[in-house]
Amino acid sequence: MPTTRRSQHTTAHGSSLITRNLRLGRGRTSIRLERLEWAALDAICTAEGVDRHHFAMQVDRDPTRREKTLTSRVRSAILAYFVTRSGIGVAMLGNGLMAAGLSAAPGPAEREESRN
Repeated sequence: MPTTRRSQHTTAHGSSLITRNLRLGRGRTSIRLERLEWAALDAICTAEGVDRHHFAMQVDRDPTRREKTLTSRVRSAILAYFVTRSGIGVAMLGNGLMAAGLSAAPGPAEREESRN
């Protein structure tokens, strides 16, 4: 009797990764992100007034991004957005968000400085 092995990407409730389709300028593709990553992406899209497809297309076209896959570029862009917004300094962050046409809202430190 063959044994079934659980994928490294599963939890007790099924896969922790969710695959969704995105439309880019070059056609349709799919990426797999964690639930939290999809929620973060949706929050960014709401804040910036864009949809997932536009966000992914901008990230994909960003010449400053060096990640090899679209999924990695999207994950990094999500992280960069929230790190920038938080006001935490990260030396390797660069301004990939600005190049992608996305602007993180000012973080707490930036808002405090603008009041003074």
